[in-house]
Amino acid sequence: MVGRSSLFKHFVNLIRYQLKLEISMESVEFYSTPEGDVMYKPLGKPVQQLTVESREIVSEMLGIIRNRYPKAFEALSNLYTANELNRSLYEFNIVSRFCRCNFGEYDAHSPDIDGDGFFHFEEVGCPLRGECRMEGVICKPKLDSHLTQRELEIVELISQGLQAQEIADRLFISAKTVCRHRENIKAKLQIRTLPQLSAYYLEHIKGKE
Repeated sequence: MVGRSSLFKHFVNLIRYQLKLEISMESVEFYSTPEGDVMYKPLGKPVQQLTVESREIVSEMLGIIRNRYPKAFEALSNLYTANELNRSLYEFNIVSRFCRCNFGEYDAHSPDIDGDGFFHFEEVGCPLRGECRMEGVICKPKLDSHLTQRELEIVELISQGLQAQEIADRLFISAKTVCRHRENIKAKLQIRTLPQLSAYYLEHIKGKE
């Protein structure tokens, strides 16, 4: 039987792990201008326009869309398949369209991506509302809660109290990739803390093996 001191130490390690990991997507507010440009404002930073050159945030957003909203990603990929040879333009178009369809006006108090990396979609004013075949696919897409095999491996290691670099070493991936997986896992399961994630694993995954 596990003693109280061991359980306490385990959860302290989980909290330390949570505090040490960097959030790859900070709290970010997106909005569209009347001209159709997408603007974004990370927490504590100035407003910037999303362009083809915005490689870091485009890459981060693309990975999230692909992982959490695969049907939206597939639909967007098909829409912009003509640009696929120009990879930067292709990826920008996917992310820009996703933002324009899901994030509306500027709101300084409720960011579209919160501090935990959760997305908060808005009712975007669109003349095709109720008629567009992409409604519910690209516009307000459904979150895919299915965990990949890699994500299941990472959840198990998190539940054991391993830190990002330790997980990275175990799986031969980077610590940043571990952090990205962790954010996707939490978002898919709608879980905000690592102790909650550990409890979820023990009850819903390991408990059913």
